Amino acid sequence: MKVRKQFGHVGACVDVGLSSRRSALAMLGAAGVVAAMPPARAQAKVTLRVSTWGASKAPQVSAFVGPFQSMVEKASNGAIAIQNFPDGALVNERAVPSAIQSDVVDISLTTMGSWASIAPEAGVLNTVFFKPTAGNFEKVIGPGTALFNRLDTGMSKHGVKMLCVLYNGPVVLVSRQPFTTPQSFKGKTVRVFDKLTASIVQTLGGAPSTIEVADVYPALERGTVEGAIGGLEGAIGLKEYEVAKNALATNGVFGLLITGYVMNAAKYNALPPDLQKVVIDAAYKAGTQANAAMVAAYAGELDEMRQHGVTVTVLEPGTAVYQAFTQALGPLAKTQEAAFDPQLVAQVIAAQK
Repeated sequence: MKVRKQFGHVGACVDVGLSSRRSALAMLGAAGVVAAMPPARAQAKVTLRVSTWGASKAPQVSAFVGPFQSMVEKASNGAIAIQNFPDGALVNERAVPSAIQSDVVDISLTTMGSWASIAPEAGVLNTVFFKPTAGNFEKVIGPGTALFNRLDTGMSKHGVKMLCVLYNGPVVLVSRQPFTTPQSFKGKTVRVFDKLTASIVQTLGGAPSTIEVADVYPALERGTVEGAIGGLEGAIGLKEYEVAKNALATNGVFGLLITGYVMNAAKYNALPPDLQKVVIDAAYKAGTQANAAMVAAYAGELDEMRQHGVTVTVLEPGTAVYQAFTQALGPLAKTQEAAFDPQLVAQVIAAQK
């Protein structure tokens, strides 16, 4: 019994020794695994859903989404993944405000005019007195400018983070018959796409008709509308030149077609500060690149319309017709100015000088 006890004691000591060594080795192994593991955030990858509508080859899409995705995923070291939903697959043009605010989509291309009734700072861009030239657009409302910062602040009150503002150029009027003077609009039905273009047609004595982009071609073909206001890219993409052989390039007299990219503010604010910077830096850079591509494309698109047999009339500053349209829309400009905070109007006008 005594021997067993000694051996039992020795055996117990051996067991304890082995157990301690095994525990120590296990702890060292675990420490090695922990040391080798990447930061916890890298495991919890954030996916941002980016939605666009319209033609994927349009510069505001092709020159922004790809570069933005590449810059974000690279600068975040894979912590952010971009999921792209093109061609209105997730959200159509008119549904963007509600989709962004309700987090149906994280980031989306948008027309700034669609926010006019939500944020005054966005609405002021959708006026006949906001008409920066292609050359000074970035200086007026590019990243870091006073006007961009004010727009961003105003949109943030409605759950939206402003990523960039894009110059789509002056709107064009494609028509069956020439619309070369203000009097040309009187009694004519013209397709419009927002409050601003509807106000312009009404001021000039025409009848605005709100129809979807896809319905413009058949409406022109059948004569349901005698003209259609929209973007130049859309007119080319929809081949409106097949059924309407006249185009009025308004050159800022009718205001501008302004688009941009917006983000759900809650999703942005939930990101760590370093990843917020990644998203913003990428959006600013991609937006600047997209603006350059869009400005470069505009002149070529006018030439493309001419090549399809369209007679293009450009409202050139200093000409009698330019002045005639400016004077005819003068009352609308005054009405629009009176609808906004005077300080905001003064800031917008001063930024364009």
